[in-house]
Amino acid sequence: MTPTVAFIGIGTNLGDRAANVERAVDALRSLGTIARRSSLYRTQPWGKRGQPWFLNAVIALETALTPEALLPQLKQIEARMGRTANERWGPRVIDLDLLLYGDLTIETPELHVPHPHLRDRAFVLVPLSEIDGRFDALRDALPRAELAGVVRVERESALTMLEERPLSAGDRVRALARFLDDSDAIRVRIARGDEEIELAANSRSMAPAAGRNDHGYGTETPAARVDTIKADLVGIFHLSRPVALEGEIFNADRELGYIEALGIRTPVHSMGAGRLVSMQTPDGSPVEYGQPLFLVARGR
Repeated sequence: MTPTVAFIGIGTNLGDRAANVERAVDALRSLGTIARRSSLYRTQPWGKRGQPWFLNAVIALETALTPEALLPQLKQIEARMGRTANERWGPRVIDLDLLLYGDLTIETPELHVPHPHLRDRAFVLVPLSEIDGRFDALRDALPRAELAGVVRVERESALTMLEERPLSAGDRVRALARFLDDSDAIRVRIARGDEEIELAANSRSMAPAAGRNDHGYGTETPAARVDTIKADLVGIFHLSRPVALEGEIFNADRELGYIEALGIRTPVHSMGAGRLVSMQTPDGSPVEYGQPLFLVARGR
């Protein structure tokens, strides 16, 4: 069969969103050749508010698969990445939508091409028009308020989450902690309305201690190290009870959570003494192998 260009929408709002997109793109390469790829766009939730913002993108895939064969392959990729059945338009680790398949129009109980909501969704039309100018007019016909909710991002970082609504105070603290861990900043503070949050990073330099060594120079102590505790299997992540609090110090190894898969609970430990800097994954979320779960500082 001669390859046909299929346009596939990618969306994610759980876990490491940028990494989720990259994993999805890598998986889609097994289904054909990626001819074009849009930028990443940070977008407000559509259809159901009150959840984390999404990262969205669109790719043009040259594939020899028929639409009927391509759709189940997309569902299999979603399942492998940890997507589970959830409420309609609710949070998801990955969403792969078959938007268009060549010039075909398909209406079956299982498959609708073009995608039935294509004309209504700014988070689809903005990246789609970026890689195919035929859709500029449809994009420009959308209300400005909807287009304003789709923002191109050059690099997804924890700090961008602070601009998103709705986020709890805990989410914003975790985002600030990740920003400090990824940057050279020593202290960061945000103020919004009556809310003010300020965090200071552990020293990143060699700090002189009291006293001098035999050479007359101040003694130095190493900066604290921050370890990332990651998932070692795919499953559903849960926090252990009692829940460890961010900033809490534990003097020995402690169980911080567990991953449930096939009815088996695999504990996640702090891997020794330390201070819990932040929780990277919400309780009850699906996780992939290698996904960050906690940041734990070692030393003083």
